[in-house]
Amino acid sequence: MLEDLLLEMNDINDLSTAEQEKIMVVKTYSPGITTIERFMRRLFVWAIVTQSSDVHIEGRGGERNPTVYLHVRTPKGMVNFIYRGESGEHFQEKMFSLTGTPQGGSTGVTISTRFSMELPAHYARKHGLKPKEDTPYAIDLRVEYTRTFDGFCFVARLLDQQRAPTLRELNLPYVLLDTILKTVEEPSGLILTSGPTGSGKTTLLNAILGHLNDGKRSIVTIENPVEYRLHGDGPIKQLQVRGDFTFERALRSVLRSDPDVILVGEIRDEETMDIVLKAAQTGHMVLSTVHANSAHETISRLRKLNADPYIVAEALKLVVAQRLMNRYEGEFSRRSLTRAEKDWLRINGIDWGDSIREVTSDNKNGKVGLIEAVVIDANIKQLIRSGNADSTALYRLAKDQTQYESLASAGLRAVESLGCHIKDCMITLESNVDAEAHPNQRIVLAKQYGLSLTQVSAAIDANMIAHDNNTDSVDVAPLEKSLKDLQEETLCVEE
Repeated sequence: MLEDLLLEMNDINDLSTAEQEKIMVVKTYSPGITTIERFMRRLFVWAIVTQSSDVHIEGRGGERNPTVYLHVRTPKGMVNFIYRGESGEHFQEKMFSLTGTPQGGSTGVTISTRFSMELPAHYARKHGLKPKEDTPYAIDLRVEYTRTFDGFCFVARLLDQQRAPTLRELNLPYVLLDTILKTVEEPSGLILTSGPTGSGKTTLLNAILGHLNDGKRSIVTIENPVEYRLHGDGPIKQLQVRGDFTFERALRSVLRSDPDVILVGEIRDEETMDIVLKAAQTGHMVLSTVHANSAHETISRLRKLNADPYIVAEALKLVVAQRLMNRYEGEFSRRSLTRAEKDWLRINGIDWGDSIREVTSDNKNGKVGLIEAVVIDANIKQLIRSGNADSTALYRLAKDQTQYESLASAGLRAVESLGCHIKDCMITLESNVDAEAHPNQRIVLAKQYGLSLTQVSAAIDANMIAHDNNTDSVDVAPLEKSLKDLQEETLCVEE
């Protein structure tokens, strides 16, 4: 199947030898590896053109004569293929060559590395890509190698800076986007994100950095590994943590190099947490990630890192939890909810109705980002200072913030209007046991006015836009009036 798809990339042969070699640099020459190189060039170019996120190359059955399995995670799902051509044993050699990894007895069991590819601008445009001016279309690939019990495995993550969305291209609700923009424009502070691998944290943080990368700020990133390469006119330094060069050592060094914005890939221990907080208090905007299930749990997680509550209250500005959900293409129709679905909705405070409007198709068509954001306002600051900032208390203060949307309610909104499935929400999104007794403001308004969460979100955004754009002395209509008008329109349509 994959081999048939790769026929689309046969036009690579029309490029000059120099252009082909720039796409995938050759470091080792032999008849066998040349065969594999041509195949892999088409494979990776096809993955780039189809906007795929990952390419898996697995050799099973020993290194000398392995069966090679190839898997590409496309926007429509995983494509699987068994390589049945010649010279399959050279896949591992070629990947080591591309990544500059020494081969032999010293090769580790696991290795994190990377390599780059460049498509000629005219070739990229031919396949629907958008290179900048006439420069090559450059792609970074982050590679994780693992020696398995009967072979090898390479997983290459495609990091396409040209496709990386800006903050305004993430299709965030207006109120949420406005909250993020106002926070990152502050002169200092700490913004924390949380979520499992593949939840979109890197995309969001890269979009924030893109907004801040205006040539007027000195930007430093400390990552393991470096995800996206930043380009710009201002000072940019990207450091990769490895071996003895730890996050805390890198961060101590960075603080002496005149940074304005610091990205720390992950806060893993007390020492890094302590330095991050001090940096956020002394004139730096700091972005980082912490392992937690929700935005309010992220704040309480800092207690386990023995962070000083007074410093946290002053430094922390915004906490975001994120997930990515599959989007499906097709027609919407209304169906009855199952008992399990009703129970999941009830636990998350969404206990109205016996049916749901949902896409019926299982054909995947990209991803939808769900974001739960908590602003560290005066009430939450006071709670954090008290030392009693448990997740329940934090949630009850955050749930009525204008921009706040729990992951579960954001998930249901995505089901209603963006093509997601409720079964995916039940699997991917953790339930909030406090929500049943204390639903968030958007859920309360939806139930009160008989509206969908999508309608409530749109009304909140419209009301905020009206306030922001109002330059006259005329008062903007309150949100309640907008919701009541929507309620009457909905009733008229139903009748």
